[in-house]
Amino acid sequence: MIIVDEDGEIIATASDDHTLIGGHHRLAVAASLGKKLFWRHTGEPVKLDNFFKHYGSSFRHSA
Repeated sequence: MIIVDEDGEIIATASDDHTLIGGHHRLAVAASLGKKLFWRHTGEPVKLDNFFKHYGSSFRHSA
């Protein structure tokens, strides 16, 4: 599964169960910049807190 920003640029790749496979740094940067991210195949917004919950808070709050 591919995560894209509002311009359609690929930001990261995740497995079918939404486990992040690649693009960790790009995802963190996009989150810190407040970019809106979407699942390319459905157009639904990506919930970033699901990716960063094991850190205690999202990068949007710590960047």
